[in-house]
Amino acid sequence: MNGCNFYILVITCLVFSLDSVYARRRPDGRWGDWGPWEGCTASCGTGISTRTASWIMNGIKTQYLFHDIMECSAAVKCPEDGHWGVWMMWEACPVMCGGGVHKRHRKCDSPEPTYGGRDCTGDSSEKRLCNNQTCPAVPKDFDPSFCLTDVFICKSAKFCVARKQICDGVLHCDDGSDEIDCATVSNFKQLDNSGCSMTKNTASRSIQLLLAWLAVIYLKY
Repeated sequence: MNGCNFYILVITCLVFSLDSVYARRRPDGRWGDWGPWEGCTASCGTGISTRTASWIMNGIKTQYLFHDIMECSAAVKCPEDGHWGVWMMWEACPVMCGGGVHKRHRKCDSPEPTYGGRDCTGDSSEKRLCNNQTCPAVPKDFDPSFCLTDVFICKSAKFCVARKQICDGVLHCDDGSDEIDCATVSNFKQLDNSGCSMTKNTASRSIQLLLAWLAVIYLKY
């Protein structure tokens, strides 16, 4: 064996020796097996559950963890408190003059309380004054016999007005009843089988009004 070959053999042996030593000392790291899933974080509704795996270096478990997270649901639904819906429209005022009170309402349905949630707090309705203008007075020279004709008898049974004055936008009755329910005013005048245009209600109010005026006249004189 010449000198060159000898040196090549020595160098080759040294390289294989160093590689063997490095291989024995090379770090060996990997993630360990997953641990069990932890309990759900929520006592009601939805939450999360976690499991972890540790980093193992050269067979030794380290402090480094890998977290795996998933959504979970509890067996019990969470209580949901109720909230008010929008206010409804104001109800029609019960009077056209003299002052009345009307209401509006709201419901606890946005959403409704469920699973033991708290009900809405506050009032479900509110009131306010309406149509507080002064009602017309009965004319001093009013003749009750006028009510025996084809006219509109005020609900107060103290006055009557011509039918053309019903729902004309002006208060004529002493209680403003000539401007109430104007959408159905056509129902006030209906011909019966005899052709008379005075309804039973009108006739009844006429009799009441006439008797009232007779009583006033009797007491006066």
